[in-house]
Amino acid sequence: MARKRNNKKGQVWLSDYTLSMLLFILAALISVKIIINSFSTNTAFEELKSESFKIGDILLSEGYPVNWSSGNSSDVIRPGLLTGKRLNETKVIQAMNSTYLNYTSLKIKLQTKHNFAVVFEEPNSGVVQFNGLCVIGDESISPTCLNTTLSFNYHNMAYLSRLAVYNSTIIRMVIYVWN
Repeated sequence: MARKRNNKKGQVWLSDYTLSMLLFILAALISVKIIINSFSTNTAFEELKSESFKIGDILLSEGYPVNWSSGNSSDVIRPGLLTGKRLNETKVIQAMNSTYLNYTSLKIKLQTKHNFAVVFEEPNSGVVQFNGLCVIGDESISPTCLNTTLSFNYHNMAYLSRLAVYNSTIIRMVIYVWN
């Protein structure tokens, strides 16, 4: 007598196949979503951040010509604020003085198309004044130099803080760039 066999291997194989196919499709969808999200970064912020680094690098150099503060403002090609790796007070004052270097020409010389402001701060004393001036940059910002901090409220803005030596002390050069 021949016994009839129950063959359930086909049914098990079908359920394993279906489950593995669902897991594969789920993993593929998650991978595609991750790849798409990785390319959609905030390019506006990345551009502002890049501009703030460029402005900081230009200002924390000696500039070109090296003694640009003693000549005519039209002779300034690169408005660096250092002399001998220290802030030159004359260069800082002339960069802050809009009658010597106006904001439009300063934007061109700093190779930026965005609005910017640069202030110098001591760690505990607030904004550093140079001959009554305290901001390099946008003329629409007219802070009182007595404030301990400046506040800006822009949707797209980058903030960069760099260190500089002034009168044998270390101060922060704070760069704000926005559009």
